[in-house]
Amino acid sequence: MASLRQMRLVRWARLRVTVVTLVSLLILGTLVYLLSGGGLFTRRVVIYLYVPDATGVEPGAPVRVDGIDVGRVATVGLSGSKQLDRVIRLSLNVDRVQLPSIHTDSTAQISADTMIGDKFVDIASGPGIAPIRPGQELRLKEQADLMRTLDLAQFNAQLRQIDAVLSEIENGKNAVGQLVLSEDLYNDLRDRLTGLEKGLRRAVDVSGTLGQVIYGRDVYQRIAEPLEALDHSIELIQEGQGTAGHLLRDEAEYRNLASQVADLRKGIAQARSGPLLASEALYTDWNRKLGQWIAAVDDVNSNPALETSAAYDNLNGMARTLRDTLRDFRQNPRKYLRLKVF
Repeated sequence: MASLRQMRLVRWARLRVTVVTLVSLLILGTLVYLLSGGGLFTRRVVIYLYVPDATGVEPGAPVRVDGIDVGRVATVGLSGSKQLDRVIRLSLNVDRVQLPSIHTDSTAQISADTMIGDKFVDIASGPGIAPIRPGQELRLKEQADLMRTLDLAQFNAQLRQIDAVLSEIENGKNAVGQLVLSEDLYNDLRDRLTGLEKGLRRAVDVSGTLGQVIYGRDVYQRIAEPLEALDHSIELIQEGQGTAGHLLRDEAEYRNLASQVADLRKGIAQARSGPLLASEALYTDWNRKLGQWIAAVDDVNSNPALETSAAYDNLNGMARTLRDTLRDFRQNPRKYLRLKVF
């Protein structure tokens, strides 16, 4: 019984050792894969780049195509060439799957992300379609010489301007210098900030007018009630209630409205094509008749009986007399009935 138990313990110990070993190998493989940049099992090809100077470029430096990493610098060494632009040869390990993105007319140069950053090989893909083959050479892009392109006179003028600005700051002649050397501008800025803080406090104070506008319930309700009414009206229209809702929901209403609009357009078209608007002679005849009517009205207005108020006053007096007589007759008809006996 004891021997059987010992055998089980030995088997369990062997199993644990095996599991720990497998897990350790898995962790080690993962670390190697990550440290290699994920390209441990990636097939790589070698292409070459000749440069006049490899200062700052070391093996392992990135190789990028239009800003995308495609490989690493394998070796940096002397080429043995007598040409000044081919003194150093760089061997570039590039992923085979990324090789079609590098064309035969692509150019490369040594670049850096910042002025003091690490150097890398920057490849600019060309407009061609033929990809570069393994073992071929990249064409170096010429880089301008800094001392040739730098305008020393302009650089000196800029330095003088910077020196003048710094001198004004040190002497307190500008706003920055006054802020640094004098307390007046600082105190003024602090007073303005204090006033701004007080204004913000008054704004958020519910006892003030602005605070009531911002936090008051009445203003919110006055704004919210029309919006709620509008929302309710839109909801009724969507549910098909009201005239607009029936028009949107009922196809017959829409067709009836469309028919009325079509009839109105047809009537307008007929009126526009009528003889009054289409015939110039008829229009001239109507214009002539209107002119005659206007002249007749002018003749009536120019009548002497209408120019003075005497005729109007006489007619008005006769009408009043007739009205009084009729009223008296209705009230006392016996006054006007006289019988004679023969």
